[in-house]
Amino acid sequence: MIFRMKYFQIFMLWLVAMAHTSCLKQKPETPNTNANGDPALAVNFTLAQLNSMLPQEGSCIAIDSDYTIAVTVRADDKTGNFNEQIIVEDSSAGIAFMLNESSLFTRYPIGRKLYIRLKGLFLGNYYGTAQLGATPIPDNAGGLKVSSLIPKLFNEHIVTANLVVPALAFKFSLADLRIPRPDLCNRLIMIDGIEFENPIFDNAYTEGNATTSVRMRDCAANTISLRSSNYASFASASLPFGRGSIQAIYSIYKGAGQLILRDTNDVQMNGARCDGSIASEPALISIDSLRKSYKGQDTVIGNYHITAVVTSSTIHKNFGEGNLVMQDNSGAGIVVYFGNSASALPDMGDSILLQLTGATLTSYNGTLELKNIKAAKATILASGKTVQAVPLTIATLNANFAKYESVLVRIYNAKITSVGNFGGNKTLSDATGNTILYTSTTATFASDPVPNITKTFQGIPTYFGTTQELKIRHPTWDIY
Repeated sequence: MIFRMKYFQIFMLWLVAMAHTSCLKQKPETPNTNANGDPALAVNFTLAQLNSMLPQEGSCIAIDSDYTIAVTVRADDKTGNFNEQIIVEDSSAGIAFMLNESSLFTRYPIGRKLYIRLKGLFLGNYYGTAQLGATPIPDNAGGLKVSSLIPKLFNEHIVTANLVVPALAFKFSLADLRIPRPDLCNRLIMIDGIEFENPIFDNAYTEGNATTSVRMRDCAANTISLRSSNYASFASASLPFGRGSIQAIYSIYKGAGQLILRDTNDVQMNGARCDGSIASEPALISIDSLRKSYKGQDTVIGNYHITAVVTSSTIHKNFGEGNLVMQDNSGAGIVVYFGNSASALPDMGDSILLQLTGATLTSYNGTLELKNIKAAKATILASGKTVQAVPLTIATLNANFAKYESVLVRIYNAKITSVGNFGGNKTLSDATGNTILYTSTTATFASDPVPNITKTFQGIPTYFGTTQELKIRHPTWDIY
């Protein structure tokens, strides 16, 4: 019995040991670092030599030799403008290293020295930019690109030195970059004497819903694009108005050179622009004054802004994609066109501050509107606001249509004398006359049947050529 118990105890101790070992294996891996400084691994290759092996666009090659390079991190993912990658340089060249992990800056921050063992990795050419990574995968153009290295392989290929190497940006003029520079790809560069081409129109680094390229220029009209992700922490930050310098990573995409910003701290533009202008605060203008400034031809708006309430409904789509109508306390209204692709526009009842500087006042099919303006220039101040409709007869509306264009109006005791659904032109009548009630076929209520009894109608008058039309926002709100 004692003999059996002894073996039972040994067996239980073995199980406990195995369980403990198993638990230890579940601990997350730690970076391969050297807390005491530089491990000084033997280096036998450079990034220039690696880039000289770069295959054609959309292709990748395996690295099967025991090469080791020493590099410094020049860009990380801290602001989100570089996703699952770090940009590294040595004294000869730079490259993008694709790593399948977020918050890489906690392991490999800007300035950190790294040793990279290249054997087993792949070198890819992504539209002209060299990338280092893992097993090739398909790209969007039918070619191949490197995949991101998985974290459990980081320590196999990356050894981190506990050293921070100061960033030394190479200084160039835009004239130096008029043609693509493969030798500068993935390198930190500085350009002086540069400004954003149209900071008033572009307003922010990105559109807010898409990666965006913003043009930059010097005083000799040389240009380059600054490309930023809408996921970057600075995506909605305002572009600086002045002229100065920028540090950024240079890259090539489809044969064109471009810049990718690490952080807005790399942008220093406080001087006067090439035309001598300096930034100033926009002045408030009323919609009534704005309309009166139109003299029959396209007019570029000066340094102004408007505060108004949106009176149209974007969600019910009766005023066209990218359009909204707004009205302020001057009693006037106007259409604003943000473009067909604009999204997340303010909606009915939103009180907005709209930056107008650089926008164009124009007549579109007879209706006065603002164009060349981006959704990012509208700031919602409050929601749930109401605008009182102006009570009119149809005869008064017809006789003063230009006065009430884009103004919310109300007509009592009116009736749709046409039959069918809302879509298209319908005749709206009261005791004083007739007008056209128009509903776009893309409106959410276009297929709803029209009422055939006398009711009160609200809507917004607009021109279509010389035709005078009244548009409702939705039957539930505007017919009662």
